[in-house]
Amino acid sequence: MQNSFVTFDRENLILTVHFGVKGDLVIHKEDLFISYFSGGPGGQNVNRHQNGVRLIYTIPPSYRRYAVRTQELIARSIAERNQHQNLLLAFGQLAKKLHDYFYTPPFRKKTKVSRRSKEKRLETKKHQSSKKQTRQKVELS
Repeated sequence: MQNSFVTFDRENLILTVHFGVKGDLVIHKEDLFISYFSGGPGGQNVNRHQNGVRLIYTIPPSYRRYAVRTQELIARSIAERNQHQNLLLAFGQLAKKLHDYFYTPPFRKKTKVSRRSKEKRLETKKHQSSKKQTRQKVELS
């Protein structure tokens, strides 16, 4: 998975969060707490196969945002039958959560309405007004 903010290297299992001028936050597989569990509702195979994957990433104190209270991001996947595919899906979920946690939309600069557009709007209003004036009943005196 790759977007302009978070990059995921599938081969080496490395997530990179790009901050632009501030640098990058690189998250290796070793930085995560990975646990495996059996998914689904019980049954005979539940004790033999552990296909579900849970990734827990503790955000370093220097990167924690003041407005957000969470210090850990958790991603889990039991969608596939294969443990490795679930691991890749969980990494994708974690990348999305990292994007949601760190991304701030660019600040919109307020702009003024141009003089020509104001004039055009008023001209249109006058035209509509005159149209409606002609529709009124005429008084015969």
